[in-house]
Amino acid sequence: MPSQAHAVLVDLFRQSQSLTLDLLRTAGVQVRNWQPTIVDSTRPVTSSDYHVDLAVRCSDGRRKTRLLVLVEIQLQTDRDKLRSWPLYQAAARAQYECDACLLVVALTERVARWARKPIPLGPGGSVFRAIVFGPSDVPHHFEHPTPELSLLSGLAHGKTDPATLDAAITAIAPLDDAQRSKDYMDVLRYHVGEAFERALERLMATTEHKYLSDWARKYYDEGEAKGEARALLRILAARGLEISDEARAQVLACQDLARLDAWLTRALTATSVAEIIAS
Repeated sequence: MPSQAHAVLVDLFRQSQSLTLDLLRTAGVQVRNWQPTIVDSTRPVTSSDYHVDLAVRCSDGRRKTRLLVLVEIQLQTDRDKLRSWPLYQAAARAQYECDACLLVVALTERVARWARKPIPLGPGGSVFRAIVFGPSDVPHHFEHPTPELSLLSGLAHGKTDPATLDAAITAIAPLDDAQRSKDYMDVLRYHVGEAFERALERLMATTEHKYLSDWARKYYDEGEAKGEARALLRILAARGLEISDEARAQVLACQDLARLDAWLTRALTATSVAEIIAS
């Protein structure tokens, strides 16, 4: 999940380009109503090419670049970044001939504290500082929430604040892009753990907003089905039963809990995979 979480969070900023400026404003950075656009994330330097997770160019009404924001999703500490981050910003400033800043988004306070430390640049006392957004910097509720901002709030506070978690799920569930909605939910579920399961149970009991209870039940059942499918594959491996790629795909694609339960029961005594998934 960490690699998937990284990809989903980078896509979060790609899908909602205004999110970058929203976070800068929340962090107290003075930015105008500039137009953000995604640009090439490669920062060319003489030694080698360096890549940030996302680069957002902020332009004024005359399409003049006013600010280049380099977005880094940081899920863990990485000593190499302490050398490359100042280089990212300097290269971006030279390339676009404008102000540049590095925005680091961290999902844990430990990583956020690490990223906030000033990076010495050499004699004279000059240092580099990134703009860091950790859990303590994320409001429980944004003034003008979007699904992306709500997801960040849920990731930051969902373990301890049920209302914030419920608001995040409620904002993400109705997204027109079903796959994006599921990706956001999967990351949220992974990072807040049992709190997410309790939130789903609350939503499944909801009658005031039936679409939410129906959605929660469907998502819950899909999660249960995926868990049972993986359990079945582990049993097959433990018993030494060979499974073809086609049969493995059939097991993983099954969303019928009753059928999966039947397969799990058969797997305890069956002598072949074909016998298990015969019907």
